[in-house]
Amino acid sequence: MALMGQGSVAVRTPERRAAIRYKLQLPVIFRWSDETEHTEGGFTSEVALDSTMILSSKCPPVGSHVWVEVLIPSPDKSGEELRVECFGKVIRVIEQPGRNSFVVHGIFNDEDLMRQVNA
Repeated sequence: MALMGQGSVAVRTPERRAAIRYKLQLPVIFRWSDETEHTEGGFTSEVALDSTMILSSKCPPVGSHVWVEVLIPSPDKSGEELRVECFGKVIRVIEQPGRNSFVVHGIFNDEDLMRQVNA
């Protein structure tokens, strides 16, 4: 919400987000390549069908193409994890003392998840 000067009306700007975001903390493994191959881990902070925010001590640079694998506890409590993959592009990196994160824009492939849940 933006406030305009004295006597002005508050104007609400619409959200640019197209998909619903869920605040979920799930473990992730992510990979990217520049001059070397990198594999790191972290946790999701927010998840949507078209993007995710990942908390990690190491973040790929903005513009990097990254492969993300989110690990979800199995609904049947078998102890196995379901894995949902996304290949996307890093669109933002947020560096804060003791807490780094980055946002990946890409579509999650949920075919494996649906097949395992519906089995």
